[in-house]
Amino acid sequence: MDSFQKLEKTYAYLRKLWLEYWTQEVVFTYQWWFEIFIVIFPLFLWWRFVDKTRLKEISMVGLISAGIAFILDQIGTSLGFWIYPYTLTPLERDEFTPADLSIIPFIYSMIYQRFPTWKKYILATIAYAVLTSYIGESIFQWLGIYKIIKWNHLYSVPFYILIGVFLKVVLQKINSIESQFKGKE
Repeated sequence: MDSFQKLEKTYAYLRKLWLEYWTQEVVFTYQWWFEIFIVIFPLFLWWRFVDKTRLKEISMVGLISAGIAFILDQIGTSLGFWIYPYTLTPLERDEFTPADLSIIPFIYSMIYQRFPTWKKYILATIAYAVLTSYIGESIFQWLGIYKIIKWNHLYSVPFYILIGVFLKVVLQKINSIESQFKGKE
């Protein structure tokens, strides 16, 4: 048996084990219900508080931040920095979808919407990065949803800040390009 066939066989076995674990020990636990809540509630809040006159722009912030969070989560779990013992579905062993696709986009969207100047935006982003890294991640650890293997909360702070800066730069560039073309119509 060649190496790739061994890997395929091992992955098939791991998928079976994960599905058994998920159906027997994850679904309908309080952690699972909490994840359902944290997927739905931020989306409800986002729709309630989003500036609907800037819906496309702020939606882009949410979509881009969700994509970045999802990719970084994939990288972190693939490298063995952390794991998620509780997930919404058996399909997502390697990322924390409730945070990646709901909480993180909601917060970045609201920061982007409420703080138009760079100074206030950076301060809000830094505050978010520190609070999320130390308090948010600790709460998810305490609940057993998030388990750190080779990571430290301090390492998360610059990533959250860089995501925020990247979002602001990209959206400013998009708005600049858009305004140039609106003037030519």
